[in-house]
Amino acid sequence: MPDLRNILESKITQVILALLFAAFAGSWLLGRVPVQSPVLLSGALVGYIILIAVFLAARPVIQEIPFTTLLFYLLVFTSFLGAGILSIPAGPITMFPYRIVYMVMVPVFLYLALYRREGLQWDKVKIKPVLYFHLFWVLYALFSLSWTRSFSMGAVDLIFLVIGISLIFFMVLLLKKEEEYIHVYWIWLVMFAVLTAIGLWNHVTHNHLAISRINQVADYQKGIPTSVFVNENDFASFISVSFFLALAFVHRTKSWLLKAAGGSVMLVSLYVLVYTSSRANYIAIPLGLLFWFVFLTNRNVKKALILLGAAGGVALAAMYPAKLMAVVTKVEGILISLMTSDAPEAEITSVDIRSNLIKNAWLFFERSFGFGIGSGNSKYYLMHFAEYPTKGIINVHNWWMEILANYGAMIFIGYILLYLWVILQLFRIFRQSYTRYEKMISEGLLGGMIAFSLSCISPSSQISLNYLWLLFAFSLSFINYWRVKQNERPYRPMK
Repeated sequence: MPDLRNILESKITQVILALLFAAFAGSWLLGRVPVQSPVLLSGALVGYIILIAVFLAARPVIQEIPFTTLLFYLLVFTSFLGAGILSIPAGPITMFPYRIVYMVMVPVFLYLALYRREGLQWDKVKIKPVLYFHLFWVLYALFSLSWTRSFSMGAVDLIFLVIGISLIFFMVLLLKKEEEYIHVYWIWLVMFAVLTAIGLWNHVTHNHLAISRINQVADYQKGIPTSVFVNENDFASFISVSFFLALAFVHRTKSWLLKAAGGSVMLVSLYVLVYTSSRANYIAIPLGLLFWFVFLTNRNVKKALILLGAAGGVALAAMYPAKLMAVVTKVEGILISLMTSDAPEAEITSVDIRSNLIKNAWLFFERSFGFGIGSGNSKYYLMHFAEYPTKGIINVHNWWMEILANYGAMIFIGYILLYLWVILQLFRIFRQSYTRYEKMISEGLLGGMIAFSLSCISPSSQISLNYLWLLFAFSLSFINYWRVKQNERPYRPMK
């Protein structure tokens, strides 16, 4: 007799997926098409039917995946969309796909933790100190509310922190097989392509999603791409991190068709990145590429890349000299602006503003005696206690300094050590792994982590950006998977 629990889970899976899929797809398609346009409405309905057909075609594969794993995949998928595709006001908060799925994920995870502990297998977690550090971070942030100047700002940041850190726990405890990490990797690659395509659409058509700040700027700025993000810096940082997962895929996949597809997405993403004018990410990607070229490629690949790069550069210069020079000039001008300023002495530049934001953050850290000013309170302090002018900008625009100012020396030092440890562990996995996918995943995450060191100083704040937490969750979970796998290898006595 079949297991009733398995049948129930299968039915629940079908119902939840069907409802979520229909709600997201239908709301997005029909909510953005003018009802008075029969042609567009008919096109939207056809598109909706095609999406349903794709879902039904994939159902046999989906049914083979455990319910909790499938729910986690959906959480990862929606994390890339944020509030850009579908946003529903719900009182003081806004609901969008990621938050809806998260609200389903939490009780499911708690049920597993409290009533079916064998499903989580805490004894197989080999990075417990890392998880304890993140729990300590949450408790410290909670305790810091007692000395914050703005309790409401602190509470909002604490919520974002809990949501981000819980993603790490979900991934470490739920994913156990190599194929599950491959699925997450594929989801990231597909969403990178989709978000890049939306960014290209922004640039070419000057149309943007409702969430984008570009809807309120002058016409000459309408070509700035933001994809599903509020601003271009968030999008640029996402590109910088995701670029290296795509690079590792192109490097390791055996299919030349997939190599061409991945390479095309990478080139388009670089083109889109140029028009974000995000200076930190102009440096982040070359830094990651340098690391990748020196440490993650063999001698034959290095030779091939040098020859291919030289040939490609000559070909581009011959076929599109004006376009190439325009891009080079734009990038060069923006990078030069980091070091020099043609503005009048009395005028404060964007570089000066960022420098002053860092100075203010350091000042707040010092005055807190190293304990930090409290969760989320850097914005409040910049509004009321800034000693260096920032022209009304109240976000630190530097993830490292934001952690230092808000949470103090203990959390900051712990986070830096964690970041360096993750890089070293991923590099170790890359050197010791023997399967193509292990190489690919560790290589992609390594490049993304290196680029993150600079890309994280571009957005106004990182704490609410899902891809930051997904990058760390993916890396930490994969390290745990590798350690478990190493421990489970059968003992072979030396001859």
